[in-house]
Amino acid sequence: MLFVVLSLCGCEQVEQFVNMLNCTFERKDVDNFRFAGVNFDRLSSPQDLKTAEVIAITTALLQKKAPVTFNMNVEGSNPNKATAAIGRFKWILLLDSNEVVNGDVVDRFSIPAESRNILPIEMTFDAWKYLDGSTPESIFRFYQKISGKDTTQESKATLKIKPTINGVEFPNYITLN
Repeated sequence: MLFVVLSLCGCEQVEQFVNMLNCTFERKDVDNFRFAGVNFDRLSSPQDLKTAEVIAITTALLQKKAPVTFNMNVEGSNPNKATAAIGRFKWILLLDSNEVVNGDVVDRFSIPAESRNILPIEMTFDAWKYLDGSTPESIFRFYQKISGKDTTQESKATLKIKPTINGVEFPNYITLN
């Protein structure tokens, strides 16, 4: 199947995609984490929340909603002597082996030869079922888990991608831990 996919594509795109398969990826960080419009990036504890922010969070929780938006920044490292690139791909985010959210990246992503590049993936979903309570503190714990800032409890975030080359979708997801 891989041979069929690769034979349908242009040589440069195939070379850049194959180079991408040789790259290593890791979650760099999470930024611009927002819950009900409240930015959590500046918080060191739930007590740092302002009154208006507590009201916004409480209102969402009373409605049994947990609107979360953040950027997961994935750093790719290219060991190849040529550019690695991918034009489009589907993605799935898993947290502790449970699918949390999925989407598409439609912009070309490339990593120059023997270099690194950051791929920001914007994620938006309702996190209600992932919360361990209905308080601002539970939201803060969820933020720490997603962002990797919770040092007391290990969590495993996994990103799976399924590339598309010249309109031909790769048959399987590639897992990035």
